[in-house]
Amino acid sequence: MPRFRLLPFLAGALLAAAPHLASAQSVDSLTIAGMRWREIGPANFDGRVNAIAGIPGPSKTIYVGAAAGGVWKSTNAGTTFRPLFTNEPVASIGALAIAPSDTNVIWAGTGDPNSRNTIEPGDGVYKSTDGGMTWTLMGFKDGQMIGNIAIDPTNANVVFVAELGHAWDTKGERGLYKTTDGGTTWKRVKYVSDKAGFVDVKIDPSNPNNIFAAAWQRIRGPYFLKSGGPGSGLWHSTDGGATWTEVKGGGFPPTEKGRMTVAFSRSNPSIVYALVEADSMRGKDHPILAPASDSIGDKPKAPEKQRLLSGLYRSDDGGKTWRWMNDQDTRPFYYSRVDVDPQNPNRVYFSSTPFLFSDDGGKTARTATGNVHVDDHAIWIDPNDGQHWLIGNDGGVAQTWDRGGNFDYLNVIPIAQFYDLSYDFATPYNVCAGAQDNGGWCGPSRRKQGGVSNAYWFTISGGDGFYTAQDPNNPNIVWGESQEGGVVRTNLKTGERASMQKPNWRDSYRMYEDSILAVRGDTTKPETPAQKKELAALREAQKNDSIALDMRFNWETP
Repeated sequence: MPRFRLLPFLAGALLAAAPHLASAQSVDSLTIAGMRWREIGPANFDGRVNAIAGIPGPSKTIYVGAAAGGVWKSTNAGTTFRPLFTNEPVASIGALAIAPSDTNVIWAGTGDPNSRNTIEPGDGVYKSTDGGMTWTLMGFKDGQMIGNIAIDPTNANVVFVAELGHAWDTKGERGLYKTTDGGTTWKRVKYVSDKAGFVDVKIDPSNPNNIFAAAWQRIRGPYFLKSGGPGSGLWHSTDGGATWTEVKGGGFPPTEKGRMTVAFSRSNPSIVYALVEADSMRGKDHPILAPASDSIGDKPKAPEKQRLLSGLYRSDDGGKTWRWMNDQDTRPFYYSRVDVDPQNPNRVYFSSTPFLFSDDGGKTARTATGNVHVDDHAIWIDPNDGQHWLIGNDGGVAQTWDRGGNFDYLNVIPIAQFYDLSYDFATPYNVCAGAQDNGGWCGPSRRKQGGVSNAYWFTISGGDGFYTAQDPNNPNIVWGESQEGGVVRTNLKTGERASMQKPNWRDSYRMYEDSILAVRGDTTKPETPAQKKELAALREAQKNDSIALDMRFNWETP
């Protein structure tokens, strides 16, 4: 049974080799060692960005941390970027910070804190003292995910690290850590439990002893995420992290909380914003009604009496009392960011779907990014110029110089996350691949004349691009998968595109999902009762999978 699927770790070898190597059963290590990677595209989008840091203007220096592509630096406001994290054994970046008192000092926290089920772990925090040219591992090798890094605005040796810990178990060096000697030694200044780590830490720009930090209890499974629990909480210190008090009462939500993030206003640090994931208050004593609607059909749903508590909160007295400003906090486990205009304390930016802003302290909210890609994980606002800011999302980095009126996409960083790829036997052979939140794409491995430009790449599926396949007998027929198991067939010659529908379709081949093959084994034999039971359980579990049905394609004749 031939399988036309290319394993990711063989991609570079096959792209660098002659097409006849694609059908080889094995390739010796000496042959692979002599091959060289070459980029073939597509280059009209980037990929998921988790962190952005910049040097205040008039500098044009920007640092970008990719979910699976390392650290990148631009010294010309994003016109070009160069890779910095090329010798380190990890590619996933969750946090970046530049020391305000010495902008040559850069910290990078590895591991993806946005706890979806395709995240990559890291191996600690790294420090550079030469603007990112070289890096040194400074600790937390078993932490896996760094939530955020905050540096004292007046002393580059004083650094706080929010260590989130493992996503899939209760291991890891969870807690909030502080160094006063540039990372040589560390002290855990706050620990909650083996189930809760820290996802955010922020220092008052006018008083380095005034600090907020957010703890997050969560556990990840193949088909679920439990976000929230008694370990989640917002903590406040007024003595540089020596002692901590949990934020409770005064209008802050009293229910169980999940992921949170916090931001000081630079122009008035007494004003603090917090984006809070919190459980609702339900019952007869809380008569605020949930929307009386049903997501399936038009059948009316009985309203449940509840008081919604998730959303944006604001304090005007440094965190003593809080006001609930709005309920906008969509998908906080995946993106949770808030920041404030450096000149206007009432202009606040915060993540939702899409990214939002408010000019009245959060009372009203409007879309901040127009047609820019959604799922925003990072924002950096120039402290010297509130008109200039950058946002990082699943599509890459977008930059505005007029406070969100217009955006430029900086599509020059090759950091797309391809889940899988496939190839055909044309000459030159063609490659198809599915990119995280950027669709499925196909293009040639090379051209007989000239290079492979964007004009030679085309989409075959939308949304989250996952597994792809080409018909082994007809190179014009390609298949692409998207989230929740949707499969689209595209005829490259005619441009016709159709979704695969149940219960029946005719072709000269059968196509199976890999998870089914793992249970079925020999598909020419009938299912056994035990196999039927296992497949039913598998399908039930996959209903809760927010990403995909892990579909790869295997071809066999009927």
